[in-house]
Amino acid sequence: MGKFLNRLLIGISIVGVLGVIVVGVLIYQAMTSDWKEKVGTEASLDTDIENEAELETKITEGIYVPTEAEFQWIVHRMTHQKVAADMKVGSTEMTRGRIDELLKTIDETDYVHEDVYLRFLDEWNEGNFENAVEAHNEILSLQTGTIGVATQLLTPEEEQEFIEQNFR
Repeated sequence: MGKFLNRLLIGISIVGVLGVIVVGVLIYQAMTSDWKEKVGTEASLDTDIENEAELETKITEGIYVPTEAEFQWIVHRMTHQKVAADMKVGSTEMTRGRIDELLKTIDETDYVHEDVYLRFLDEWNEGNFENAVEAHNEILSLQTGTIGVATQLLTPEEEQEFIEQNFR
């Protein structure tokens, strides 16, 4: 009977240790996934389009109607051309054509935060980008991001350098 109890205790201990390991791995994965979303990595987008460049093109050319998360993603990336931030992940050139397509997308959809997007995009459509810092940080907040807060607008020279480095 003593051997049986010893083996039973060893078996229960092994199952307990394995359970702790599994729970630890699950917690680690959840924390890592949450961190990636807060940083704003493209991996957090839930989309059928596999290639980031393909997604950007389809959204900004009006070929694909994005989910609200994808819409936020593209607007956020566009603000990177206009703002200074300690960290920027990705960039999409801000052009009149892209702004027009995003405004058309809002007309075709029913996004929860469309009033927020219209507030920024209407100004951009008029050539006024003074709200780009506010737009960047508000979109970042909607994405539950906390890293890479915009601090100020880039100077025209800084913006031109950003354009040359990222789009030319």
